[in-house]
Amino acid sequence: MIEIDQRKYDENPLTRTEIIIISLFAVGFLFMLSMEMLSNYQPRKLGALFFILFWIPLLFIHEFGHALMAKFLGWEVKQIQIGFGYTLFKGKIFGSPLEIRAIPLEGFVNCQPKVKDNVTIQQAYNRYQEALIYFAGPAVELFIFFAIMAYFGSNWMFSMTDNYFHIAVQAFSFAALAGAVMNLIPVGITTKEGTIPNDGLGILTCLFGRKK
Repeated sequence: MIEIDQRKYDENPLTRTEIIIISLFAVGFLFMLSMEMLSNYQPRKLGALFFILFWIPLLFIHEFGHALMAKFLGWEVKQIQIGFGYTLFKGKIFGSPLEIRAIPLEGFVNCQPKVKDNVTIQQAYNRYQEALIYFAGPAVELFIFFAIMAYFGSNWMFSMTDNYFHIAVQAFSFAALAGAVMNLIPVGITTKEGTIPNDGLGILTCLFGRKK
């Protein structure tokens, strides 16, 4: 997702209770997944594990898609955040601050139009550019899926196999497709400062909402 104003999506670290709950849920889920894979093991069962593992690098790709489109359109990228919870790493990428948090399940890019002279942000704002920035994240994931399918063919993509490379590529491509579809379903995240739209809702708000 992208965040256009100065608000921080995740100001505070997780509480001790939240960390325990998330950790127990993760351990329980991985335990059940492991038991299922070990029961009458077949290589194709690794598809679910690959799907989960590929979610993290695809999250990076998704957020970098937002940031690169913003840069291309001349917007200022103020922050790129991957995950939530405790901050594990702070650095810079594409000349913009980057934060990597402890739980890499989602992320956001904080950007705004560049202003010059006496022009305000509102005057420099372009709703169609903002819609493109919102769309850029899912677009990268859709490109990955359809590029892989174009290269290998639809029969190869949807066939059952026990070849590890085949399974990994299928999992990567379907994780990309799932990420794109989930982000394009218009929903918002409610915070004490208001509702932060996901990519799908952001696109609709830019194109059909009130002008900023």
